[in-house]
Amino acid sequence: MNRHWNLREELYRIAHSWPSMLAAVLVGSLLSWGLSFIWPSHYRATSQVYIALNPYRKFEDTSFQALANPRYSNLDNYHYWQMSQLEAAIYLVQFLQPTLDQLRAIDPYWESVDLDQLRGMLDSEWRSTGTWSLIADHPESKRAQEAASAWSEVVVRMVADAVTAARRTFMIDQRLQAGENEMLQASLRLRDLKAAGKSLEEWQKAALQTDPERIVETNERWELLALITWPARFTPAWKTVLEGQPPADAPVRDYQSWIEQVEPLLETEASALQEQINFLDQKQITLGGNFARASEESLSFSPNIEVKRKEDQAPRLIRLSSTFVLIGGTVGILIWLLIQLVIISRSGRRQ
Repeated sequence: MNRHWNLREELYRIAHSWPSMLAAVLVGSLLSWGLSFIWPSHYRATSQVYIALNPYRKFEDTSFQALANPRYSNLDNYHYWQMSQLEAAIYLVQFLQPTLDQLRAIDPYWESVDLDQLRGMLDSEWRSTGTWSLIADHPESKRAQEAASAWSEVVVRMVADAVTAARRTFMIDQRLQAGENEMLQASLRLRDLKAAGKSLEEWQKAALQTDPERIVETNERWELLALITWPARFTPAWKTVLEGQPPADAPVRDYQSWIEQVEPLLETEASALQEQINFLDQKQITLGGNFARASEESLSFSPNIEVKRKEDQAPRLIRLSSTFVLIGGTVGILIWLLIQLVIISRSGRRQ
């Protein structure tokens, strides 16, 4: 029986047993490396597309619906925001379903693949604008190539359509803003005409209570002139009315006759303005519907994105050898440590 067992000495022994530890790591790594050739591998096909973005003509991209990261504060953030929108979009059903339909049209194998399985095969690599790599992984080289190629074709086509919709959205938005401004101006003009007509109507009612031969006082005359000249326009009808205003010493009767000539002009223009406002309102509703549809189709993309296909690269066989070696080495050193702990435990019990 060992009566002189010491934990410190055992730890010292373990620390100086590095050759056996290294051997354990090496054996574990070699065994795992060999296992990687037995473990099922897959092929990786890459299709490259070119993405361009002009940040100096970004319009009002913050007004478009965003799928991810909807705000940006500087040029770099703007780039990343738009690229994030693009990456988020290419995994949507709108992109994957046409891809799967295209694959099924060329190969019956894809009839047994659903959207979730297809999404699990696909991946993308990018840094910013420039070359994007659209990747497909599959145990068969042919299937990986088909998936990557079909996906990139759909992405280029769908992104181009979305960018066209984004440009249409911008143009519709400009028309909406112009229509809102036109409606505002018409509404303000209608309000002014109604206010002038109401004031003139009140003056007419008050004038009926006075002597029609009474000479209109100077202050009262200027108030009437202001009420009439304020809504006046440079049209022949208004010009004729303004030229026919009573002289300074005219009685109430003359001003009543003059106001009777003004009231039809106010009523006619007010009616025309109301029809214009109703028409503009319906037009805005139609444009609003067009804007909503175009905005949804745009997928929040900038109107200045350009996308083109570059090339399809040959599939590469992907083995997880390096991962297996790392795992094997880690398992080897853990087993070695476990063995050392068992030795220490037995030594302690013998004491």
